[in-house]
Amino acid sequence: MTATTTPARTNRFAAKCATCAGWVPAETGILSGSRGAWKTTHAGECPAPAARPANAEPGYYVRPTDGKAVKVEQSKRHADRTYGKVLNFPADGSRPSWDYTPGAGYTVADLRPMTAADAAAMGLASGYCIFCLASLGGETLGAAISALIGYGETCAKNRGFYYPKGVAAQRAYLAEHGS
Repeated sequence: MTATTTPARTNRFAAKCATCAGWVPAETGILSGSRGAWKTTHAGECPAPAARPANAEPGYYVRPTDGKAVKVEQSKRHADRTYGKVLNFPADGSRPSWDYTPGAGYTVADLRPMTAADAAAMGLASGYCIFCLASLGGETLGAAISALIGYGETCAKNRGFYYPKGVAAQRAYLAEHGS
């Protein structure tokens, strides 16, 4: 049995274009081919592909609209894409978490880079370093300084934020700002 080719006609259902892989809405394209091998194409020329908005650079940001922290990460699957996670603080005071939120880190228009003051305020309010989610405070001198500043020494160094260096500087900071 041979397949018979039928003349081109309007597509009854929406489908992907066989030429450009773009979406062709129902009744707007051309259906051609034969049984078992139907192809849908745009009527006329295929439209130009839509430009993707610029992705935010990986890093830590704050949304000015609601003050939430957003962590933008590079996609492991697609080298040209980033995605965002929003810092969520549980109501019971337990450890916060970075949760994937669709569209959170897609555009730079609604994000501003996080400052040391932003990180400190969020860390002091939650009791956790917002970068590594480690608990602030403890028995050591460094832990006491971290509890006063709002983030840890390693996280401060990684982001270029202020943190007193050395035991003498840490003791002086504790004497000036501690209780």
